[in-house]
Amino acid sequence: MRSRIKLLLVDDHAVLRSGLKLLLNLQQDMIVIGEAKSGLEAVEKAKGLNPDIILLDISMPDMGGLEALEKIKKNCTSKVLILTMHSDKQYLQKALKKGASGYALKQAADTELLLAIREVTQGEIYLDPNLSQRLVKSMYLPVQGGKDSDSVLTEREKEVLKLIALGYTNKEIGQSLQRSVKTVETHKSRIMGKLHCEKRSGLVRYAIDHGYI
Repeated sequence: MRSRIKLLLVDDHAVLRSGLKLLLNLQQDMIVIGEAKSGLEAVEKAKGLNPDIILLDISMPDMGGLEALEKIKKNCTSKVLILTMHSDKQYLQKALKKGASGYALKQAADTELLLAIREVTQGEIYLDPNLSQRLVKSMYLPVQGGKDSDSVLTEREKEVLKLIALGYTNKEIGQSLQRSVKTVETHKSRIMGKLHCEKRSGLVRYAIDHGYI
């Protein structure tokens, strides 16, 4: 039998933590092993408990979630899934650049949160679909990445990469760009070859690091 995903819940609202704990412990593949009500407490408990996934809020007392995220990533191997009310692009970019493996919104359905946890556990990077839809409008804005990224990829490949990073499927990318799924798959294969990435998560991380989202 596969071991359960060990979770640490970090939020300053006790009622929210209680509800999350009940939901997650009902899942056969998950178990909550600890809770924290501040960023500072989260850093300490992360080191002591070494959970698989840390659900981390951004706005908290003592130490904010983004600062806590940075310290957690330096001190333990746990993956961090941001769970927040903030849907601003700036928060998303900062969180991902500091090492978050996902960004979910509190107003999302329970099924989305469970999906996010399982995807992050598998090594993927999760973005809330509602947030992705808001971000996709920036797809045609000039890329802010460095010269290396501009010279490696064609303009079409950059468009495809942005949509991949926002969580779109090959079919959805094809519909957005008015191209066939086969053409999208070809673009994706070329991008992975040029960037030396073997998994989608690698493409997402590249897109984050080079300012594509």
